[in-house]
Amino acid sequence: MSRQPNPQVVIIGAGPAGMMLAYQLVTNGIPVRVLERHPDFEREFRGELIQPAALGPLEALGLLPLLVERGVALPNIERRLFVGERRRVMVPGGKERGSLISQAGFLQVLHELCGRHPHYRLDFGTTALQTVRENGRVVALKTRHEGAEGRVEGDLFVDCSGRNSGLRKDVGLEVESTQVPADVVWLRFDFSDQPQALPEGVDVHMFGRGVVTVLFPTTRSRLQVAYSAPGDLGGLRKNLPELRRQLLPTLPARLRPHVEAKLDERTETQFLRVIVDRLERWFVPGLLFLGDAAHTMSPSGGQGLNLALRDSFAAANHLLDALRGGQPLDEAVFQKIEAERRPEAERIQAMQTRVHRMVMAPMFVEHLMFTVLGLVLRLSKKVSQGGQGFAPVEARYGVPVSRLP
Repeated sequence: MSRQPNPQVVIIGAGPAGMMLAYQLVTNGIPVRVLERHPDFEREFRGELIQPAALGPLEALGLLPLLVERGVALPNIERRLFVGERRRVMVPGGKERGSLISQAGFLQVLHELCGRHPHYRLDFGTTALQTVRENGRVVALKTRHEGAEGRVEGDLFVDCSGRNSGLRKDVGLEVESTQVPADVVWLRFDFSDQPQALPEGVDVHMFGRGVVTVLFPTTRSRLQVAYSAPGDLGGLRKNLPELRRQLLPTLPARLRPHVEAKLDERTETQFLRVIVDRLERWFVPGLLFLGDAAHTMSPSGGQGLNLALRDSFAAANHLLDALRGGQPLDEAVFQKIEAERRPEAERIQAMQTRVHRMVMAPMFVEHLMFTVLGLVLRLSKKVSQGGQGFAPVEARYGVPVSRLP
């Protein structure tokens, strides 16, 4: 490809990975065009807890303080694990505190900051349909915007459009999948009339035989509830009496009457098919995959958002290293990005599949397992505060907000 100093980068998907990558490239003078199929950022997201492994760069760039100032981030949020309603259990890594963010608010802030630069463009309502290749390299995308098909050209394409990316199949990459015995019904409740009733952190309750309920507040005084259990959860979502019967007993007693009063036909719900997969290779000539588009994560542990951000930091580091060194943005650079990020993605996916198998055990077995685990952790004295054993990923080319025009 051309070794022009400022190649045109096209990012597919204006989610956390795409917009964080755009911010790092744009603020270093690289022209970026982002394609987003939705009409705006005001859509509901699921995981919104930024964990310590991804939090450092956001704090260093001044992004987290800006989000807190705007009221779209809640700092110092703890994630807690329970067997049943009340028994809190220890996990490797000890107490973990992160920040709950409004993803819509986060993305809007990144868009505004990128928009201060003339070489940035975001096209809402634009779907990437398929790639256009010349001599085996992706050189353009066929797109659709408001019913009209178009073509977007670029020097480098990065797909951050998530698990439903159609470009994975289009370029013929094989997918390695792991069977996970779980799906999720996601429910959202408006608690603006009684925000004091919201949980203070992210609470995970396990009830044995695959029944798990996750509760967490949002910056908009809403409660999100993720309910997982064996059976037809797609059908359960549509059966309000049965949903009430199954869900309500899994909620903490103090929260149960509030949810019971709010759970009706108007409640926002979503069915999520849980998938754990990854591409056998994260790139083809001219096109790189990041985030869930490269490695689809289970919602277990809320890792999807955090890995997407860490992918973007690593990708920006290697891309800008190459550009500063006068190197082409070719497969050798893509290989470095994948080599850095794949081990962590694989490790977390393996952990997620073990967790899914573990929660299928009867609850008395879960009690026993966590009793033994607690003893081991106390004896080994390896309980740290919030560490997960991951090597830090620094945003080496990150430009602090305070230095932007």
